[in-house]
Amino acid sequence: MATTLTAEKPEHADAIERVLARAFGPGRYAKTSERVRERGAVLEHALTRVALSDSGDVVGVCRIWRVEAGAPLYFLGPLAVDPVEQSAGLGLALVREAVAACRASDGNGVILVGAERYFRPVGFSVVPAGKVILPGPVDPARLLWLQLRPGGLDKVQGELLAPKS
Repeated sequence: MATTLTAEKPEHADAIERVLARAFGPGRYAKTSERVRERGAVLEHALTRVALSDSGDVVGVCRIWRVEAGAPLYFLGPLAVDPVEQSAGLGLALVREAVAACRASDGNGVILVGAERYFRPVGFSVVPAGKVILPGPVDPARLLWLQLRPGGLDKVQGELLAPKS
């Protein structure tokens, strides 16, 4: 099945929730990443990418949020692909498109919680120990970031918070 990647629109909201529920189940609300979003992260619809099937159904999503940790950043997640569509590279395609949108918006960097082996092909690496603090427990090996422009991560330090502006 062919898919189209596009920016999130308000009419995608319900379908995105269905994809997230199928991909993660109710346990997604217990994750530290959810605490980041609850604490005032701002959803960037124009940077978020959704995958649409031939029939226009949402089959994947890579959401992008504005946050801050000493400097403005983007927070990536959740990334989800409908279980029926998994293992075909759609998740990584969504990440690449969302990161490209963040780079085009002149962002400093993108941070996420995830498996380095999965996100390394896009350029993500482990955040140096103690550099960024999340509002809950995180395996330090799963806290990743990607610099979007030279010097973009130089001032990043401290607790991940809602953006100031």
